Amino acid sequence: MTPFTDNWAYLKTELAWLDRLLMVAVSRQKRELQELDDFALSGEDRVTRHWWKGIISLNGQPNYDNARPPKTQRPSGSYAQQLEARILASQRQGVVLALPQLRDRLQLTMFEKNVLLLALAPEVNQRFGRLYSYLHYQHDESDWDLPTVDLCLRLLCRNDQEWRRSRPLIAPNSRLSNLGLVEWLNADDTTLLSRHLRLTEDLTTYLLSEEPDPATLDAWATAPALEAEEASEVPAESWNSLVLPDPQLAQLRTVAATARATDGTMVLLAGPNGTGKTLAAKVLAAELELLLVMVDLAAIAPDEEGNIPELEDLAHLPPCVLLLKNAPHWFGRTPTIAAALVQSWGIQRRRQPGLTLLASPYLQSIKPSWRQAMTGVIEFPRPDAAARELLWKRAIPRGVKKERTLRWPQIAQQLPLTGGEIVTLAQTAVALAQQADPPVLTVEGLHQSLALHHPGMNLQKAKAARSPKTTPKGSSQRTKSKKA
Repeated sequence: MTPFTDNWAYLKTELAWLDRLLMVAVSRQKRELQELDDFALSGEDRVTRHWWKGIISLNGQPNYDNARPPKTQRPSGSYAQQLEARILASQRQGVVLALPQLRDRLQLTMFEKNVLLLALAPEVNQRFGRLYSYLHYQHDESDWDLPTVDLCLRLLCRNDQEWRRSRPLIAPNSRLSNLGLVEWLNADDTTLLSRHLRLTEDLTTYLLSEEPDPATLDAWATAPALEAEEASEVPAESWNSLVLPDPQLAQLRTVAATARATDGTMVLLAGPNGTGKTLAAKVLAAELELLLVMVDLAAIAPDEEGNIPELEDLAHLPPCVLLLKNAPHWFGRTPTIAAALVQSWGIQRRRQPGLTLLASPYLQSIKPSWRQAMTGVIEFPRPDAAARELLWKRAIPRGVKKERTLRWPQIAQQLPLTGGEIVTLAQTAVALAQQADPPVLTVEGLHQSLALHHPGMNLQKAKAARSPKTTPKGSSQRTKSKKA
């Protein structure tokens, strides 16, 4: 892959991509306005166009006289993948590229990086400002040559899910604002979507430098990137929270030491649901003093073009502990997305600081090649009776009274549950206990909880302790006299 010769060669490539993106948006808006002029008969029609355009079909589906023309062959790899390859090739040759370097240093997402590009473009060519002004038509009456929050979201988000996920990234309290990268020009007298954003002068100077100085990034890298409420997302669990055999605890401590010393640590956590994989991730995050990011891979699906927008976000996270639940959906024998995409993401993720954890209910559900590529594999067993007894005692809050016939050793022996299942049962039983006066945790409440969550399990009632027989006075003497 051909590297960029300098920072401006990179900027020209990125601005050419942005120009194409804007022209598509301009063409779409022109077509929409033309259709509106053809059918709208009054000002009321223009106002209600979003309603009647859903009823009247303005354009039919294209038909072909002969056979459907063959689809054009797409180049190998998306634009983002090809661009990333050229960036890596440039970095290997010592070419400093300002925007990619800023992205990597501050761990910006792809959306945040492209927002900075949108705000930078009018500083290079006023054509971009005129295009922004045209695209603001019917959205903003003022003639601005800077992008609005609404325009950034319309251009860079392909669906509602991306829109909802990206909107907080350019809010007034976002990282871009807190780090001093962007500033608002009309922050107090309009809605968030109508606000215009502009790069700070220092950032503009740095991004347009012919030879960017990496030391300039120190001013932004040392800024407080996290607000107080975000910093509180670092879990507070300690090693004492885990109820695991000693070998697994030793493995987890080794993972913490490895992740602290090197980047790109990736570990597979295999075990049934409720055996402590999520809690282990929280403990590791607390030990490493990193945020914990949990992603359920079962909830991520490809878009209409087969792309996974979340891959870009997951590849450019800030330093954190990333827990990927339901890992077989991506790393299994029959993944739900293309293996090449996952492979590319794995390579990018290993370059980032932090720890990556893959959670799977079964070890064999993960493809052997991925198991071999892991830094380590930890199997979480189902708890034994002694561990279950401890889990039951911890699951009941302090101060909750219980019946004398409720004995944890017997319950732990009878019910082969995992830690997560025990917590669920305990929460339901405690909720039932709160309805009594006075609140008391009873065996009957535990039976009701078991019938709700595990109908197939039965809990035998504890046998009442037999009281010792009392011997009437003088009976012993009478017995002795008879024997005599």
